[in-house]
Amino acid sequence: MRIFVVNLDKAKDRWSHYKDDERFTRWSATDYNDLKEDNPIFKDMVSYWNIDVNEHKAKCACYLSHTNIYRYIVQNHLYDTLILEDDAELVGELPDNLPQDGFTYLGGFSSHLKLTEGPMKVDFEDGINPIKHNEYRMLCCLAIYIPNPRVALKMLQACEMTKGKEKRRPRAVDTMIRDALISQYVYYPAPVIERKCNSTIRRGSRNKFCNESYEWKK
Repeated sequence: MRIFVVNLDKAKDRWSHYKDDERFTRWSATDYNDLKEDNPIFKDMVSYWNIDVNEHKAKCACYLSHTNIYRYIVQNHLYDTLILEDDAELVGELPDNLPQDGFTYLGGFSSHLKLTEGPMKVDFEDGINPIKHNEYRMLCCLAIYIPNPRVALKMLQACEMTKGKEKRRPRAVDTMIRDALISQYVYYPAPVIERKCNSTIRRGSRNKFCNESYEWKK
């Protein structure tokens, strides 16, 4: 399994958790400071009206970081790939024989279908669970397994989906991949949790993190 860790060049402290382990390959994340002010992503990205300007820009950069990896997987015909964000912490063995017909969450948290209602506890069974899209949604791209370039292409297409003649405006990448026309799974319990550190997207301190039960809790 090839494991990419999405990491900003300036976030050397975060990369220090992985740099001495040969299993991990660093993926240079997009920094919004490196994008031109007139980059269309800043205007196209959908955010709440009262979001902090820099948080909105960081959200745009996160979207580009992940979609660039999906594109890289497709263009280089990569198989058996795990994408981690740089606040991910492996706490269990990475499973073998994961589904090959779609992507699988190995970390993150479950939420109500209506995002404003917040996290939602889901009673997953041990092992592989097909996501029930009519009951809950999965959020956070903390740890996602992509088995082959076909699945990565479907994820990329979901992020760049068009409706009619107009291209759909981008949103947070974890909400976009939900629309991928591909099977989607959760592996329980999560072998990857969120390390307790502050977000590189949202300002301020944090007190809630993704755990082994796909809950977002203190």
